[in-house]
Amino acid sequence: MNSDIIDVRKTYDYLRKCQTHLVQSSEIATACVCQNLFKLDYPFGATRSDKDYLVANTVHDIMSLCLGGPILENWDSGLENYEQIAKKIVNESSEIADTVIKDTLEGASRENRFVPDDFEFQVNNIYNGLIIGMSRRLMRKHERPSRVLAEVTVTNINDHHEGRIDALLEYPNGYGLLDWKSYDLGKAISGREKWQLIANTLLANFRYRDNEDDWTGYNFSCIVHNSGVYFPKTETIRDQVERIKTNRQFAHMVLCGKRVRVQRPKFCPVCDKGLEGSKECLFYQRDARLAFEGKLPAQYEKMTKQFFAKRYAILKERAETHLHKHVVSVLINKLGEEEALRRLERIGVLSRCYFYDFDVDEKVVFSKSGDSISLEPRRIVRIIGVERGKKLLCCINEQASVMEARNNKITLGFRSKIAVQRAKRQLFHLPIILLRDELNLTRSMLRPIHQFHKLAADMLIPSELLI
Repeated sequence: MNSDIIDVRKTYDYLRKCQTHLVQSSEIATACVCQNLFKLDYPFGATRSDKDYLVANTVHDIMSLCLGGPILENWDSGLENYEQIAKKIVNESSEIADTVIKDTLEGASRENRFVPDDFEFQVNNIYNGLIIGMSRRLMRKHERPSRVLAEVTVTNINDHHEGRIDALLEYPNGYGLLDWKSYDLGKAISGREKWQLIANTLLANFRYRDNEDDWTGYNFSCIVHNSGVYFPKTETIRDQVERIKTNRQFAHMVLCGKRVRVQRPKFCPVCDKGLEGSKECLFYQRDARLAFEGKLPAQYEKMTKQFFAKRYAILKERAETHLHKHVVSVLINKLGEEEALRRLERIGVLSRCYFYDFDVDEKVVFSKSGDSISLEPRRIVRIIGVERGKKLLCCINEQASVMEARNNKITLGFRSKIAVQRAKRQLFHLPIILLRDELNLTRSMLRPIHQFHKLAADMLIPSELLI
């Protein structure tokens, strides 16, 4: 067997024995609020909310399409009448908004999802609020960027960190970062929102400077919400970076199944206020206390050990979803990008030299010059648009599934028509690489175990111990 192929397979075998987990920025922010809250998600699987984010996701989709169109085209930092700019942007983006709303409603109908009666009004009202906030504060404070990108996933393998950034604004001398919030924050910006923004800012530093601690290209970051824009102070960011790194390490260790002591904050905004999720958190804290005191019934204790064994087996599968990205990063660091990609292409982990052909609804057809395609149907792939001067896993990308591969053409299915339109605007004109990827179904797999765990407690723990 060729030594190139052996080298790639050895890398896979080695990394399978390691922990290839990545912590998402939103998960880091949760751990910063309270480490117990992070453990509710992993490993317990106690999803804290059944809320449907249909409205919020629709607003995000509209913003992602309008950012590089009506918003950028009408960006004017010198105009005093911000309401005039906002009205112009909203009017010029009405067709985009209507199309996104229509496509979302069609998708919700197919999936039998609940849609509020005032769905369209909510979406338009929130979108108008975001545009007014941008024109009133962001556009006045910062000049028009030279390029904008939306919904960019950045992966930092070295620091076990990944996140999807709502918007990046590129300037000749640096970059800015935006985070959309579809709810009204008013004057009360919570710690979680700040921490998620700063965590994503570290990823932006890594994308543009190859080092999350290099702030030389950083211009600003802000949260755009329904009633304005929040700019964190420089000292706030500096003070919180170490906290984010500490909780990122904590979250990674928990995902890897290592024993790590939870540090509860003096005040938890969930448990101490008795909010949604506090009952689940207190349930596991009580379980841990009874186990420490040796008061758990033998049968229940045996069942909980089985539950946790299954949970950590599922978390190991979660790590597998990031395996291909780890292999790419390791080989690029070892061999250089071109040689690493050549070897990975030989073994079928990725495929290059694609160009956009045409699209129909959620389907996109790409053509490939030369050799046949190594990707088979039903495979999940990450479509990466190679940007000059950027690490491969920091470039613009979208996820899709292989629907058909025949001769030199491949048909990919995107999650929505909006994702296709966004990719057409910012991705398809670049050199395309298709990298094997996996779906992360961890939450849906952990949730039933949590439910069985609570059911077993209700049946087997004496009532006097449940107080």
